[in-house]
Amino acid sequence: MLRRQRRALSEPGTVLLVASDPLVIAATRDAVRRMAGPPPVLVATSAEALTHMVGPGISPRHLVLEGGAGSSALLSAARDPFNGMEVVVVTRPGQESPPGLRQVPAEGASLAAALAAGTPPQPGPASDAADLALGLARGEITVRFQPMVRLADRRPVMVEALARWERPHAAIGAQEFIPLAERAGLSPLLTRAVARRATADLAAQRGGRHIRLSFNIPLAELLKPDLASWLFDLVAEAGLAPADVLLELTESTEVRDRALLRRALLRLARIGFGVLLDDLGLNDGRHGLLRLPFAGVKLDRKLVVAMPHSRRARAEVERIVRHARRHAMVVIAEGVTDTNLWRAVAAAGCDLAQGFGVGRPLPPAALPAWIAAWSAAAVAEPPPPQAA
Repeated sequence: MLRRQRRALSEPGTVLLVASDPLVIAATRDAVRRMAGPPPVLVATSAEALTHMVGPGISPRHLVLEGGAGSSALLSAARDPFNGMEVVVVTRPGQESPPGLRQVPAEGASLAAALAAGTPPQPGPASDAADLALGLARGEITVRFQPMVRLADRRPVMVEALARWERPHAAIGAQEFIPLAERAGLSPLLTRAVARRATADLAAQRGGRHIRLSFNIPLAELLKPDLASWLFDLVAEAGLAPADVLLELTESTEVRDRALLRRALLRLARIGFGVLLDDLGLNDGRHGLLRLPFAGVKLDRKLVVAMPHSRRARAEVERIVRHARRHAMVVIAEGVTDTNLWRAVAAAGCDLAQGFGVGRPLPPAALPAWIAAWSAAAVAEPPPPQAA
């Protein structure tokens, strides 16, 4: 599937320009010439810009906005410290830039200099547990949604909530603060913070569509008897149902007591919560856990990426899929970045696809724009035949 119209942004260093003012357009084209980069991609609407920013494929390296342009969803995505883009607003004299974004005059040399300079580096992430505890209390834990689509018909069906820590002067990725939380005994607070933020954001942004939610949970939290109770209350408060939520058991801790885990899975299933076994790969010592009542399994991206050129990887995925079919489990392929991987996981019988070829992690406010753009492309291009 992975949309043909995205090829316009396949070159590194692409500038995405959202403008209608001839002066801004001319200044941006002059800046790109000075930078010796590929021609800028000009779009006229915020919705089209969001499609380029959060849709599948390589994202633009720079985003240039005309002063006064941009919907609230586009500005939210532009301000996202995790978007990986340099964002500037080009203004005429007397115009003001939206808060939180750099302002540059409509002049090619100035704009080229601003884009080449990049964003000033932020302070390094804190490694102090007290800072993280304070951040949790202040509500600094946010989420980004990475979409998943059904391979059979390409319909958006789920998002994974990825935790982020947004301090006043630093944006910190999950790989930097989750181990800190585990070492400091803050995992219970972090789990609740992510669950609360993710369910509220999904309820606010999914509209009338049936989009489910998943998020990671460490083994120690999954095994706690009170998890089902507080999670049920939290989900109900957000206006969701337990069937709308899947938990992803992370691989950070070895499972030593499978009987205890089985009881936890059954306890959650009785209320309606499913649990996925996350990041299952080749030579993974957790394969035996598939005999437990999981709702599904997520294939590690390294296993998925190996499929087009590795017969062993394909055979392993096909074995997992056969097991899943016998036990009514869903199989989700992570790391689907291009058409070859899409075809490989579809041919193997996987159910859902996730990865940059589907959509990058996006601010919750941008989810409706991504759904609209993806759904329009899915209708325009019929799904490929599925493997028998």
